[in-house]
Amino acid sequence: MKKFPFYLALLIALMILDSCSNSGNGELVGARRKSKHFYQPDPYGMIFIPQGSFTMGTGDEDFTFSQLHQPKTVSIAAFYMDETEITNNEYREFVFWVRDSIARWMLYDNGITDPPYIRTETRKGGIIDPPVVNWREDVPWESDDQAIKDALEDMYLPEHERYFRRKEVDTRKLFYEYYWVDLNAAAKKDWSEDGNYENAGFANRPQGMRDRSVYVRKEIINVYPD
Repeated sequence: MKKFPFYLALLIALMILDSCSNSGNGELVGARRKSKHFYQPDPYGMIFIPQGSFTMGTGDEDFTFSQLHQPKTVSIAAFYMDETEITNNEYREFVFWVRDSIARWMLYDNGITDPPYIRTETRKGGIIDPPVVNWREDVPWESDDQAIKDALEDMYLPEHERYFRRKEVDTRKLFYEYYWVDLNAAAKKDWSEDGNYENAGFANRPQGMRDRSVYVRKEIINVYPD
C-alpha cells in the first residue's frame, strides 16, 4: 500500500508527457509549423478595393456650416468592383443589334417586304401599330440582289472616306432610340407659364386629363458618342 502513491504519481506523469508529445493524437496545444499565406484570387472581370477610411463632413474652412455638420471618420470594408460597366463583348452585341435594326428599317422603307423584315401584322392577321422589327429574319448583308444592295448602301461609309477601299458601316449613322417615363415631372404640382400642360416639361396635367404621353420622354443617342 505504501507504493500506491508512487505508482499513482508515475501514472500521472506519464499521462502528462504523452499529452505533450508530437504524435498528433492528443489535444492541439500550439501550431507546429507556420501555414502559408492565403490570397483570394480576384473574380473574373473585377478588381479588389481595399478597406479604408475617409473624413465625411465639412472642413474647418466652411464657417457657415462648421457647427451644423461636424466632420467624422467613416470606415468602409473591402469589396470587389467591376473593371468596366459592361464587357466589350456585351457592348459589341448591343452595337450589332442597333445596326441590324436600322438595316431592317432601311429595307422596309425601300419596299423590300419579302421576307418581312418589319412586322406589320400578327400571325392572326391583326394590325401592328406601330410596326415592329422582325428579328426572325437575318439581314442579307452579302446578298447579290441589287435592290438590297442599293437599300443598304447608305449604311456604309462613302467611297472617299474608306481606308484601302474597305466597305465598312458608318458608325455615325448608328443611333439608338429609347423611351422612358419622367416620374419626377409627373409628381410635381407646378403649372407652366402659359397654362398649357402640353408645353410644361415638368408640370402636372390639368385635373381630369388622362393623356400621360406628356411624361413619356424620347431619347436618341449615337452608339459611339465620342
